[in-house]
Amino acid sequence: MLRRLPYFIAGRYLRSRKSHSVINIISGVSVAAMATPVAAMVILLSVFNGLEGMVRSLYTAVDADITVRAAEGTVFDTARIDTAAMRAAEGVEALSLVLEQGAMAEAAGRRTIVRLRGVERDYMRVVPIAQHIYAGTFSVAVDDARSAVVGHRTAQELGMSRQAAGDTVTFYAINRTRFSSLLPVGGYTRRAVPVAGFYSIDDENGDVAFVSMDMAQRIFNYGGRASAVAVKVATGADADAVAERLQRIAGEGMEVLTRERSNSIYRLMALEKWGVFGVALLVLTVASLTVVGTIVMIMIDKRDDTATLRTMGARRATVRDIFVGEGHLLAAASLVLGLTVGVGLTLLQQKVGLVRLQTQTLMVDVYPVELHVSDVVLTAAAYLAVAHVVTRLTVGAMLKDNGTI
Repeated sequence: MLRRLPYFIAGRYLRSRKSHSVINIISGVSVAAMATPVAAMVILLSVFNGLEGMVRSLYTAVDADITVRAAEGTVFDTARIDTAAMRAAEGVEALSLVLEQGAMAEAAGRRTIVRLRGVERDYMRVVPIAQHIYAGTFSVAVDDARSAVVGHRTAQELGMSRQAAGDTVTFYAINRTRFSSLLPVGGYTRRAVPVAGFYSIDDENGDVAFVSMDMAQRIFNYGGRASAVAVKVATGADADAVAERLQRIAGEGMEVLTRERSNSIYRLMALEKWGVFGVALLVLTVASLTVVGTIVMIMIDKRDDTATLRTMGARRATVRDIFVGEGHLLAAASLVLGLTVGVGLTLLQQKVGLVRLQTQTLMVDVYPVELHVSDVVLTAAAYLAVAHVVTRLTVGAMLKDNGTI
């Protein structure tokens, strides 16, 4: 009961009429001022979650869960790794050898530079690229026939339409066995293949052309070599644990990277998110200073009441706890208001789409947001900690400087 007494009195002070009505107005403004950055933090963190989710959905179609590649150089001999042991490793659902190099594509007299990627039959099980086919099919090898699948950007630069599946595209690559800078004529390998389909993800990944693994090895004169092993992690398996198992199988000279480690954009987005959190926390700290003036005015307004409490035997610590409790109640009110507004607007954006994107280059037309409970809890904890420190410092300074309280 004695522990709850300071908060009981603080609650009475908060609800009771002050001697000056302006104090009630300032208290309301203080609560609103502190609630605004709380709502902003929830919304900002949810926006970064949404952007990260959108980026992950885009790169899932081009980046494997785990990539095994040479620690040095761009290619490695496929005989040096045990792909059968990798397929049998716990947590591995599928894998495919990949050989990717730069090449030139030509069709109907037009040319462009592409990233030619040779893949095996299981590549569609590793990376869901087939879900992004908008014309034709994802087929690079049917029986003894060979074909190619090209991105929308390459198709545009080569003047191919969506109905052009079946047309022929010619790939040129440097012949490393006989290329000479003095006599470059004949120093290129040339392969003409029909186009089986077209895919569309985003502009950054629209220049990849897919062919069969054996065709890529012939074009680049890299027989028995690959640039990576793309691995699909089984549902429910931990990617980091699977990567450790594959590293033991791959041995020295090879590195095994999860999607997050192989693509720096994920680390960059995480740093940006927490950078924004730090800036928002600084703004929240400045906004919480508005409680200083409110507490000071309440302490001055209730000077007679505190003098009466001291006469009745209340200790100085009890008086301090009353006004600290006053600050806590103001912070709690602003926290509830801020979280209600922030969570409410975020959920409305998720369900209804209040803000829309006026662009045709992305796969979404609604600004992406994603509410995480952990972010709400973190925001609440950070705000309460800041408010507690500010309140205690304010009350302590007032009691020290004013001996009558």
